[in-house]
Amino acid sequence: MLRLLLVVTLVSCGAPTTVVATRSAVPTISRSAVPVTSPPTATVRSSPSVDPSNVPRCVAAQLQAVAAGVQTADFFAGAVFVANRGTAACALRGNPEVVLLAAGGAPLDVRSASVTAGSPKVVVVPVTEFRPDPAGLLGIGASAPLRWENYCKDVLPMSIRVTLPEAGGVIQGTFVDITGKPVSTLGVARCDDASGPSTFTVYPFQEPVQ
Repeated sequence: MLRLLLVVTLVSCGAPTTVVATRSAVPTISRSAVPVTSPPTATVRSSPSVDPSNVPRCVAAQLQAVAAGVQTADFFAGAVFVANRGTAACALRGNPEVVLLAAGGAPLDVRSASVTAGSPKVVVVPVTEFRPDPAGLLGIGASAPLRWENYCKDVLPMSIRVTLPEAGGVIQGTFVDITGKPVSTLGVARCDDASGPSTFTVYPFQEPVQ
């Protein structure tokens, strides 16, 4: 059984290399309804033994994306999870662009950062289907870890927009809880400095780690 997105996993990935600020006016929503839960868990499904160079790249039309996360001692740790609803395996490589969206569809006021480290790994995504389970979300084909720090606004993320690398297209994603059941919002990072920026860091796609 996989225990997702431990602090050590994100720390070992490296430091952000690029930061782009995004500021948008969005409607106000109360933060009081956001629960703090245990870190999400999921079951690993092994990638098939194939040569990644022979696998076609994934496109948005064949993928489904959901996200989950939890506040840790130092930051909000989460991930975008991808399932392949197509008819054959496909490949992902590099960083997705992940944007948190408010109820009206406008981006949250956060700075986006992406982490890169050398040549990105090709991740083969088998045909999978998300399935809720009391022990954790099942059917994960690939994941992109997320790290969110210092969010002091009252606007909650209500959906995500995931732009795949290598011109793979755009996926409109939703949120799930630790069992894989749909929830209305991701939750938010703790407010540590109201005068400082909020930073939302996205890591490259990777195979689920056991």
